[in-house]
Amino acid sequence: MKRLIGTLALAGAVLAAAPAQAQEIQLRGPLAGARSVSRLVRYREGRFAITPMFGVSFQDEFSRDLFFGVRADYHFTDWLGLGVMGAFSPVHVNTSLTDQVVANSPAGDANVPVANAFASQVGRRNWMADVHVSFIPLRGKFALFQSLVADVDFFLFAGAAFVGVEERQDVSLTNDRVRTDLEGNVTSDARSVTGASQIARASRVAIAPTFGAGLNFYINRFLSFNIEYRATPFQWNRSGTDENSTVTSCGSAGNEACTGFSDYVSTYFSRTTRVPRQTVIDSNDRSWSFNQMVTFGLTIYLPTAPRIGP
Repeated sequence: MKRLIGTLALAGAVLAAAPAQAQEIQLRGPLAGARSVSRLVRYREGRFAITPMFGVSFQDEFSRDLFFGVRADYHFTDWLGLGVMGAFSPVHVNTSLTDQVVANSPAGDANVPVANAFASQVGRRNWMADVHVSFIPLRGKFALFQSLVADVDFFLFAGAAFVGVEERQDVSLTNDRVRTDLEGNVTSDARSVTGASQIARASRVAIAPTFGAGLNFYINRFLSFNIEYRATPFQWNRSGTDENSTVTSCGSAGNEACTGFSDYVSTYFSRTTRVPRQTVIDSNDRSWSFNQMVTFGLTIYLPTAPRIGP
């Protein structure tokens, strides 16, 4: 037993002292020296890609926008391209939150003068265009149930977007819907004024970054189906209501008591004169939104025959 233990200890010491060496595997035969990928189909390199597309926004508070458009790209290599996109949104779908506001909004508020018309005051995106750079870091094979096999690549893109935004028109209103004299007789009615301001619209172009990622499934050598996620963050007034404070609405430009309150509430804190409650809706009421969208497209590659690697 002592001799066995001594022998094992000596062998372990020798193995520990010996330097570790990796054995080089020599590949022989017809594959010796061959490249890892041969005759690779370069689907994007040197080709134009025209993509009719359909997109739907999500995570919207008040209105979901449906987009129809076209994206055009030219790829300098199989992993880098430059393109433009243009889309219009002729269809807008109210969310459940909008339906709840219509059903439960209190009467007589200048933010929502007429509950049934709330859907007419919310913000919408009517069109979008961008210039973007595409980067394709990964490609491979996709197999479904070991029978449907397709080439697929993963792409990223980023660029600058121009968005046609439609919002409620700027307005300054008091909350006195109906005014009466001492005997209770109606002297003036502001319903028509507030109702008109509710549906009055203003359009502008918002410039914002846009970025996203997607997957491209090749049906054949000149057609592919793709799905992508896109985000375009910018500020806008999605509800068409008074959301922020403006010190001037308190009746005094230097009135610090108004800071932090909405225009509607801040008019209660005027240090000078008591002014009627005001609802001021303007650019100060815009807030940041990520503005997310998912799109589906069918891409046509030109020329129809791709380049083939050596």
